[in-house]
Amino acid sequence: MLSRIIISIVLVFPFENSTSDRNLDWLREGISELIVGTLQPDPQLTVFTRDERLAAYDKLTIPEAAVVSRATSMKIGWDSGADFIVTGRFAGTTENFQIAARVINLATSSAGPEIKASGKLEDIVSMTAALGSELRANAVGAVYDRPGAHRAPLQIPSSAFENYTRGIISTDPDKRAEYLQTAIRLHPQFTDAIFQLGRSYHEQRDFKNSNASLERIPVTHPLYLQAQFMIGLNRFYLGEFASAAAAFEKLLPANYDVLVNLGAAYLSKGEHVSALLAWRRAQDLDPLSAEAFFNSGYLSFLQNQNEAAVRDLSQSLKVRGRDSEALFLLGRAYEKLGRAEEAQRVTAQSTRLSQRVERWLTQPLPKLERLRPSTTFRDSKQIWTEERLKRRTKGQDLASWLESIQTKVDAYQYGEAVRELQNVLRIHPDSAEAKSLLEEVNARRNR
Repeated sequence: MLSRIIISIVLVFPFENSTSDRNLDWLREGISELIVGTLQPDPQLTVFTRDERLAAYDKLTIPEAAVVSRATSMKIGWDSGADFIVTGRFAGTTENFQIAARVINLATSSAGPEIKASGKLEDIVSMTAALGSELRANAVGAVYDRPGAHRAPLQIPSSAFENYTRGIISTDPDKRAEYLQTAIRLHPQFTDAIFQLGRSYHEQRDFKNSNASLERIPVTHPLYLQAQFMIGLNRFYLGEFASAAAAFEKLLPANYDVLVNLGAAYLSKGEHVSALLAWRRAQDLDPLSAEAFFNSGYLSFLQNQNEAAVRDLSQSLKVRGRDSEALFLLGRAYEKLGRAEEAQRVTAQSTRLSQRVERWLTQPLPKLERLRPSTTFRDSKQIWTEERLKRRTKGQDLASWLESIQTKVDAYQYGEAVRELQNVLRIHPDSAEAKSLLEEVNARRNR
């Protein structure tokens, strides 16, 4: 019987190399990855991926390989919406290797006791998996004896694990693929390596080989949804629009990103009504993102439904201003409606912003539907509860928060600015500065 149910968000940091051997630096990410893999299957936990952590680093201009302090790791955790962060270190020799990890509760800013594991370096996989299980059971607070909370014991050879880790941290695409291929050759059932190889091929636009890898990801694996999303993109780029739509349909009921891409696949296979319905659903899910409004406006323009095109393209520009493509299409729609003065003004603005768009005055329009290239399958509204937003203010005071929002406003990212201001006002409902900035953003959106 379950004693309690705790839904928690966990962020795992790279482990500090406390040995004198810099050749072991790859273990910093490797141990972190193994712990993430141990925690991921627990339905009570949301575990941020390495990519999400690196995105947080990027926002703070922290180098990927940096060793961050406890204070910085806590700030990154607060800014990301985490409830717990895991930090650690490793030391010792090949015959006496030690790993120590600690969980910090971001609600109380308190650190739990160090949890340790030791053994031979060649047993690093099983050693770290045991450490991760103890973190889950004793530190994070997740219920341990429940169906679905376990991942099968890791039986990955240490050589395959090393090649996998060196692959994911390599910045050279060829070396990355070589490392990952070696990891799979050493352990053919290494699903994480298979996924990362497919992803690497995708990034290099080798879409056929990407799908050859990604289609091997089983439905029970935590990366299955990500794999299916990427398969859909690969098929779209290959011109296989029906099978692209089928891949995205597997992900229904969908999030915003899936619906945007599903609509693009429908459009390309000639199912215009289905495309428009998908984008309308996306708009309902996220009215502060631009792609669905742009795409539906673009489709209406192609169908000569110019009033509808003006409506959706104008809404797209309220979310993301100074969009040269949206402005150009809006100008053409105005022209078709006989609104010559508005057409001239908006078209001139679009061509000033982009030489590429200027060429469309004398050339046929290219295909302009927009895709979402990645997704986390996370609902930001569920992540950013009031409690987590309050914790976020520990690492980001109101003034700096508003300053970061002003940067978005200055970059014409109006939708993101409004989203952030809505979050600010949930925590600071009486902030005159936040209310004033929101009024400014809305005034800009409605010009």
